[in-house]
Amino acid sequence: MAHEIRIDYLANHQDLIPTIAAWYVKMWRKHCENPSIQHAKTKLLNRLNVDKPNICFVYLHNHQCVGTASLTEKDIPHNEMFSPCLSNLFVMEPYRRQKIGDNLIEYVKRQAKNLGFKKIYLYTMDATIHCWYQKLHWEIIKEDVARGCNIKIMATNV
Repeated sequence: MAHEIRIDYLANHQDLIPTIAAWYVKMWRKHCENPSIQHAKTKLLNRLNVDKPNICFVYLHNHQCVGTASLTEKDIPHNEMFSPCLSNLFVMEPYRRQKIGDNLIEYVKRQAKNLGFKKIYLYTMDATIHCWYQKLHWEIIKEDVARGCNIKIMATNV
């Protein structure tokens, strides 16, 4: 049986906002933040664009959302000159290590290029994930502190 896989705009799947908001709250709590579901929903509602930054993409596997990533205008605390940004990359646990994150990143990069950008940025609070991004041709351009955590700011060409 073939698996149907596609990446689409969250704007076309707004019914997924509560589910994705819950993922984000769980993810953010691991990294020095204590957001509410309402905060996460508000962020997602601000990412319903389809033709300019502040776009959220959903990764659909057999009509089920298993991952997400956003192209945001400004996402890096205290470093707003780094824009646009890949943000909130998330893949559900059972679907990890299947290249879904890689595919989401490549999709976001293509969308950024289609919008006329030459480079995109991200930051991570995770102590080791930057190694994975480096394998995908991201480079650390700055280290900083945000929300009481050490962050690595990274960039890649699109």
